Amino acid sequence: MEILPSNKAVKLPESTAEKKPRETVVVVVTPSDILVQGRKVAQVADVMGSEDDLIEPLKAELDLQAGRQVIRRENEAQTKAVTIMGDKQIPYKLLRKVMVTCARANFNEVSFAVMRKSEV
Repeated sequence: MEILPSNKAVKLPESTAEKKPRETVVVVVTPSDILVQGRKVAQVADVMGSEDDLIEPLKAELDLQAGRQVIRRENEAQTKAVTIMGDKQIPYKLLRKVMVTCARANFNEVSFAVMRKSEV
């Protein structure tokens, strides 16, 4: 199980899925910033103010991270995986821009971080 960084500014949606995520590059979208592996790469206000779907500084950082990803098993498919941690209230337009940028950086396996619902 991967433990993602805690970020009080992000309130994740909940899920009851049983499958545990594998280790990935983590993109965090807070109400004010976009971070990759804990490092701020862009401000949400700038991204939302742009007409372009591609977030250039995010793509540059993902390209850098892609060079660092190590495939641990020889038979594992060589896919680049990213997990997006975004507040459940972030606008779809912003989420779409982040997903488009991940795809353009050839991260073809995109997951969304969720909080696991407690069983009552």
